[in-house]
Amino acid sequence: MDEDGEKRVRAKGSGEVDWISDLPDCLLCQSLLSFTHVADSDEMLVEDLVVAIDAPKLKYLRLSDHRIGSFILKNLASLVEADIDTVFNLICKKMFDPNDLKKRNMIRDFLVGISNIKNLIIASSTLEVIYDYSRCEPLTLFHNLSSLRVEFYGYRWEMLPVFLESCPNLKSLFVGSANYREKEGINILSGPRRFLSSLKYVKIERPLKGEAKEMKLVSYLLENSTILKELTLCLDNSIKKEESVLLKELLTIPRLSTSCKVVVL
Repeated sequence: MDEDGEKRVRAKGSGEVDWISDLPDCLLCQSLLSFTHVADSDEMLVEDLVVAIDAPKLKYLRLSDHRIGSFILKNLASLVEADIDTVFNLICKKMFDPNDLKKRNMIRDFLVGISNIKNLIIASSTLEVIYDYSRCEPLTLFHNLSSLRVEFYGYRWEMLPVFLESCPNLKSLFVGSANYREKEGINILSGPRRFLSSLKYVKIERPLKGEAKEMKLVSYLLENSTILKELTLCLDNSIKKEESVLLKELLTIPRLSTSCKVVVL
């Protein structure tokens, strides 16, 4: 363990020795400030693998594992930042089942467990599961969340508004991209949405090409953010800024916040 009290775990199956549990309780519950659990993508699926974290002084949490079926999070009131990339074992064409109460309760408890954080990085695959869950139960409110970064695979950012509306005090949003096989998205941006009353800064780092889904996202942010100060957009290299019809369209989208500045890179 390093000076920050960080322990790195690489789970490879339920048959392995759980050496972390053998550490003294005082060490697990009290020098533990940072916890990282990462599983390689080529590792075997383990249906009954569970990650349980009980650490009242934990400040940073990183979970990257698509095989884990269950997370148990307790006493994370001190958590400041989290980086989450998991689908709760809903892979290999396994879909979220709204009738699976055990899975629903686990996802709810997971969201409650991280709900006090101030900074969150989340993968779009995780966001998709959260969206499926939100169609069954109301999402936990993230009252303390100030900064959110979402790493999107392809253009699957249609589920973003549902999560944003559970973050009533969010100030900064960063929309990034990750290299992954692109899938067909789902259209849920249409229809009335609640105003984003606290959002001040947004940066969409994925280069825009002017596709319909991109324009819907930009329009949603500009038309629903009441105090937005700056929206930064990046154009794809194939588009010449000085001659871009897209640029003109972006700059003419109505803005709810009269003080909002649109910056195009």
